[in-house]
Amino acid sequence: AQFGAANSFFIFSLAPLFALLWIRLGRRGWEPSTPVKFSLGIAQAGLGFGALVYGAQFPDQAGVVSAWWLILAYLLHTTGELCLSPVGLSAVTKLAVPSVVGVMMGTWFLASAYSSYVAAQIATIAARPTNEGSLDLTDALSGYTELFSQLLTIGLAGGAVLLVISPVLKRMMHGVR
Repeated sequence: AQFGAANSFFIFSLAPLFALLWIRLGRRGWEPSTPVKFSLGIAQAGLGFGALVYGAQFPDQAGVVSAWWLILAYLLHTTGELCLSPVGLSAVTKLAVPSVVGVMMGTWFLASAYSSYVAAQIATIAARPTNEGSLDLTDALSGYTELFSQLLTIGLAGGAVLLVISPVLKRMMHGVR
């Protein structure tokens, strides 16, 4: 719970930099297309889990991993979010037929809510049982490392697949940037 503010801090700190980055890249003709930005965001989310997997290799004597790995994961997840969320909202408003923009925006937010539900289900499945209120740290570290390894793979694979099909998606956008 003490790290809950990390995402908000990174959003407020980095959103202006990302906006500036896209503008400057656009002026030079180097701005990635919307599908490429999405692929970058998904891959960065995967890399955030990769930071946790890597950090899990270095527990202390008590089996506890440095909190800096979690902060790095939050940073990577947030930068991924900044490649997805504002870009996606912009794409929805530009690509939707004007008469259904509101419905499409609602669908975007509904999908976001559903993803939170899916994340909660994954967390429930991954939760480790306690023994009389005590958690076996070695078992927990092993279990979470396995889960985070899978999420790393899914994120990188998803980002790669989206990157490969991004030219097709870009053509389907009919010039909308």
